Amino acid sequence: MEFDPKWLTDPQVFQVNRLPAHASYMVRGADGAPLEQTLDGAWKFFYAQTPGASPQEFYREGYDVSGWDEIAVPGYIQLQGGGKYGTPHYVNTQYPWDGYERLEPPAVPERYNPVGCYVRGFAVPQSWDGPVCVRFDGVETAFAVWCNGVFIGYSEDSFTPAEFDLTPAVHRDGENRLAVRVYRFSSASWLEDQDFWRMSGIFRSVALFTKAQTHLADLWVKPQLSEDLAAGTLRAELKLEGMCVGEATLTLDGKTVLAPVTGGHAVLELPVERPRLWSAEAPELYTYEVTLTDAAGHLLETVRGKAGFRRFELRDGLMLLNGRRIVFKGVNRHEWNCRTGRAVTMEDMVSDVRAMKQNNINAVRTSHYPNRTEWYDLCDEYGLYVIDETNLETHGTWQRPDGAESALPGDRPEWLGAVLDRANSMLQRDKNHASVLIWSCGNESFGGRDIYEMSRFFRETDPTRLVHYEGVFHDRRYPDTSDMESQMYTPAADVAAFLEKHPEKPFIMCEYMHAMGNSCGAMDRYTRMTDVIPQYQGGFIWDWVDQGIETDNCLGERCLACGGDFGDRPSDFEFVGNGLLFADRTPTPKLAQAKGCYQDFDILPDETGVTVKNKSLFTDTADYVLLVELTKNGARVKSGECSLQAVPGETARAELPFAVPQAPGEYTVDASLCLRENARWAAKGHCVAFGQWHISRKAPEKPCTLPVTLVEGDCNIGVHGRDFSLLFTKNAQGSVISYRWKGRELLQRPIALNFWRAPTDNDTAAGMELAHLPFKTAGLYAKLRRAKAETDGTSVRIHAKYALPGGARANVTYTITGDGKVEAALKWKGKAVESVPEFGLMLTLPAEYRNVAYYGMGPGETYSDFTSGAHMGLFGFDAHTALQPYFNPQESGARTGVQAAAVTDAAGFGLCLAGNGFMLSALPCGAGEGRNLPLHFWRHGRQWMSRPVAGKNKKGEGRPRAAVKKTNEKTILPYDDIPMPGAVAGAGGDFLSGEPQYRRTGQRRPAERRYGRALERRAARGFFQRVCGAYCRRQRLQLCEADL
Repeated sequence: MEFDPKWLTDPQVFQVNRLPAHASYMVRGADGAPLEQTLDGAWKFFYAQTPGASPQEFYREGYDVSGWDEIAVPGYIQLQGGGKYGTPHYVNTQYPWDGYERLEPPAVPERYNPVGCYVRGFAVPQSWDGPVCVRFDGVETAFAVWCNGVFIGYSEDSFTPAEFDLTPAVHRDGENRLAVRVYRFSSASWLEDQDFWRMSGIFRSVALFTKAQTHLADLWVKPQLSEDLAAGTLRAELKLEGMCVGEATLTLDGKTVLAPVTGGHAVLELPVERPRLWSAEAPELYTYEVTLTDAAGHLLETVRGKAGFRRFELRDGLMLLNGRRIVFKGVNRHEWNCRTGRAVTMEDMVSDVRAMKQNNINAVRTSHYPNRTEWYDLCDEYGLYVIDETNLETHGTWQRPDGAESALPGDRPEWLGAVLDRANSMLQRDKNHASVLIWSCGNESFGGRDIYEMSRFFRETDPTRLVHYEGVFHDRRYPDTSDMESQMYTPAADVAAFLEKHPEKPFIMCEYMHAMGNSCGAMDRYTRMTDVIPQYQGGFIWDWVDQGIETDNCLGERCLACGGDFGDRPSDFEFVGNGLLFADRTPTPKLAQAKGCYQDFDILPDETGVTVKNKSLFTDTADYVLLVELTKNGARVKSGECSLQAVPGETARAELPFAVPQAPGEYTVDASLCLRENARWAAKGHCVAFGQWHISRKAPEKPCTLPVTLVEGDCNIGVHGRDFSLLFTKNAQGSVISYRWKGRELLQRPIALNFWRAPTDNDTAAGMELAHLPFKTAGLYAKLRRAKAETDGTSVRIHAKYALPGGARANVTYTITGDGKVEAALKWKGKAVESVPEFGLMLTLPAEYRNVAYYGMGPGETYSDFTSGAHMGLFGFDAHTALQPYFNPQESGARTGVQAAAVTDAAGFGLCLAGNGFMLSALPCGAGEGRNLPLHFWRHGRQWMSRPVAGKNKKGEGRPRAAVKKTNEKTILPYDDIPMPGAVAGAGGDFLSGEPQYRRTGQRRPAERRYGRALERRAARGFFQRVCGAYCRRQRLQLCEADL
């Protein structure tokens, strides 16, 4: 048989000569050494933009490849060669050829279908006397294999292994040539329309392996439990090939059972008394060993593995693990490395699993393809629940005008074999992993009979797990496709309403929060729902890590690029960044929000004690210590440890070892539940849950008696006192234009009204700019209609009335006392409005006033619906580096609950701001300005110099509620000696190294799918705006509405 290029466009040809799929395990020979050798490393390589331009007979023995380049395996073609081998191409739901060639499935592009020709020499180890085979763990998207000029086989499905028998073609002595032709596009590309970079190559490992005379061809290890979970049996089902004589043994905990090898199968069982049960909280694993011996008793093969005893089931409409209702605190995870793409390393995977455990994530969905097999080993060992997802997404086929009629695979029989093969390859490879609770039929491929048949295959082959598919939401013809109701981006209130009408199935959000840019606000609406609606059993944040690619910018600096930055068109640009982590795996502020919402313990301190509710399923508080701390004005006063024992599902209380003073001050009681000893995933002292009680005991304010002078000029109103002077201009832009303290001017530009903020990425997709456009001009073009000043000798009041575009009005009252204090009150006088992006005043300060210290919610960014990972305290940051490096400039960096703040220069001279829990922002540019900067500068300019490869991200946005008929009152004070806390950014403090917070909700209406849907923001406090990198020579500080 010879390779036929027609296979590339035939959906019914998805493999030729591929060996049957089986479980993943390492086989060792009689000497204990693995019966395989790696072929990873440097391969000879030739790149062509079309199949016809590639060398047609390169696979033949003697073909001269000495002049070819070398390429690394594993690795992607487009990420090597310095651009010689094409570029990565990002699209979300559309196909990459759209607009270049009009194609109908299963056709593939003809003008541009890059091909990579790989050649590698190898020698067969002398000790191998059995068959010689080769395994490719992952190749995108289709490939053909030759050995010594002989065609070996062909395979599709990029993310599951393909094995071939080389024996008929191999030379036992001397050099062998393995040749592989990899196609970027094939009929399989229609099934792999995931939201990721489109690339090609041998991106996972390649290995040779051999088999003993009796070979363990497959192994299914089935830990079985009695109904009461008190007794277990480890059952091993062996599939054998070769001579099939001798014996098989199974060993566990020092016990061994054996069975004769006959007929190609063997079954071994070992009882286990009182088995330790596996869960994400306590990932108990048993190590087993299976051996094969020949008729003379000589050892042939050994396989060692780990098994976990657990029962996952659907009972009475709920998903239960070991008899208890499970809640998924999950995240979707693309495999990603910003340098090597989906060719991830072991270090990447260990980093991910540890970070997930440290941030209270207990579940992962392998979106949207099977991950490297080592990932499942880590999930077994560290404890993560897994939804294992078939490599299937056809989003682009059913977004056409004819919708469902064009959806793949739909009811098309010619595609059924391919999708069933993908399901089988995943199931067979991953079936021995305790962490895999659910098989998923794929993602966003609409519905139809083909996917229903996939679900039937999963259930019939493996009844110990459940089956998931979200697409039944769109196509209700086959509701039994999914064992649970699964939806994406449905608002929390709509989830609750749906379950009231349809409580038959458990409900999960397989994607929610859409962590694009500044996002993940109002996440607690979903996590709280798991406590009150039994059928709602959690969700999976979209997603774990930005898919940015590290590259050089136009200045020769390293940066992270998104879609379109490589000239790839069409493109969905920054939509590739939806992570809780930036692409270089530094945390975004959203990670702390997720950690706070996902914690397994509710920690509720008050003035006398701490109440702890244990929401875990299986673990009590014995492995943790409850630490408490009393702070006053941000400084620790007392600390101690509380004795407390809370079993799963119960609440316990401990009394504080100290009393909270009654004297004036800002007090907090901080309670942290921390690891008592080192764990595999975190060090001793790591905080798993946190709670805080805060009280503000105000001292009576003494009125200022210092004299103040009012000067009414023709063009300006002057207010003068000891050490200060203020000027208010009466021209059309009427505002405070000067504020001097001890002879130094503190304002760079006049104080301005502001009702706008920079849109977030999800705002843009949801149409926020168009809906709220009048507010952008309201502050910019406000005109003074009247200004009046009055004084009583110790204070001056300036009343300013403004006309705004569109007929609205706003009033500002400044009250200035003799000590230089200025109180500003902003009141909306227009019609009641549904929402306003921002409501406040903006101060433009000289650039040297960059040090910000504040007492409020921190240590990182917070918003009114983004405080679950924050706490009250004394924090600081550098205004010049306050912006988060998202792919697009957008709103970021606000702080909520602020009682006091100081913005100073290096000598401690500057302004002090005070209020009762206001929202503050200090940035190197003004509200909304970030969107006006050149993206070239934002992505590839100086912003990256302070954080050389600090990743970027995109954000979901909450819909602000109206600032209607409310008054915004804040106090501005001069300050010439402000002590800055050690957490000031730029000094290596907590702001940069800690766990920042965020806000902006990322939910989307079902009809909008991949485009952000802004949820309503609850107590929308107008907030300080900042939206850019180190661009402007001045920075702006905004005071905003405390409670709208």
